[in-house]
Amino acid sequence: MHPSERIKHIKAIASALSSEEWSLLDLTLKQFGLPWTDQWGGTKEAYVIDMIANADDAPLLELAKHLGVASQLETTTEPTFWSSNSARVFLSHLASMKAEVALVKVELAKVGISAFVAHDDIEPTKEWQSEIESALASMDGMVAILAPGFKESNWCDQEVGVAIGRRLPIVSVRVGLDPYGFIGKYQAVQGAGKEIRILARELHDLFMLNPTIGPKITSELVKLLSESFSFDESKRLIALIDKSPYLTTKHVSSMQESIEKNSQVSFSWGVPEKIHAIAEKIAG
Repeated sequence: MHPSERIKHIKAIASALSSEEWSLLDLTLKQFGLPWTDQWGGTKEAYVIDMIANADDAPLLELAKHLGVASQLETTTEPTFWSSNSARVFLSHLASMKAEVALVKVELAKVGISAFVAHDDIEPTKEWQSEIESALASMDGMVAILAPGFKESNWCDQEVGVAIGRRLPIVSVRVGLDPYGFIGKYQAVQGAGKEIRILARELHDLFMLNPTIGPKITSELVKLLSESFSFDESKRLIALIDKSPYLTTKHVSSMQESIEKNSQVSFSWGVPEKIHAIAEKIAG
């Protein structure tokens, strides 16, 4: 969820739970896997806010649904097409570009971004429009692939409109069409004739600057490092991780664990040393 949506849900949950008895309040938090404590001297509302402030999006949304305070935009079932808790980027494109955009999705996954491509991610049995709406409601940002005909497409224009209305970051990729209208003010990169791997890296670099998306990308990269399947992959990932301004002690602990448990990390030349250097930098 976007920070403004999290704040809205946290406030609504705190207000709803503050009317409950302490025992039922704590029971509710426990059932949703959220923190609780029997050492608290403040109000119930302040207690709930403190307990759920750092909760992941999924349990927070489930609790909001349970209490009947989830916004209409968030009440749909949690989509299955995103990677769990990763940065979620919607790729708005013409049907004629689906093959190229599918490759962009693959390359974005390698740099920590989960991308939605309608032609690939919607199951044949799912209603097309409802799945697109679900993706638009749950995305963190958008990439608009601007090819001739994009402006005339009602679908693409409306998809971009949702991103603008939700005040999410948008990056335009010029493939024969320049940004226009409201999206003209957003960052744009050249896509025509560019290697898809390089384009994905440029998109990664831009989204990493966003304070909402950047931390999610960082966490996904750390997760990918723990699952690394080769020495070269470990080197590639640690180079990306090292440039993130959002690294935390939790990330460091995970990477140190990767040294212990994954030989493709521990024996990759220079990678353990880089992780130790990051740990020292984070520790101050």
